[in-house]
Amino acid sequence: MSESDQFRQYAEEALLWVAQSKTEEEKRLLLELVRTWTEAAVMSAVVDSHRTGSVPAAISVAPEASPHAATS
Repeated sequence: MSESDQFRQYAEEALLWVAQSKTEEEKRLLLELVRTWTEAAVMSAVVDSHRTGSVPAAISVAPEASPHAATS
């Protein structure tokens, strides 16, 4: 499992904890944790893509799917 995948898994687990939170403060803190793990996953994918020379699938956009793609 890649580091990015592991970070995504941590974010998913934290999101499950949000549903079980007992207070609004606990929910807020857990959502912050979800955001932090998600950002770490994205950054890890970007760093890895620079190492391998590829674009991570999670953030790549196919030209035909982009709203700014040229039409013929």
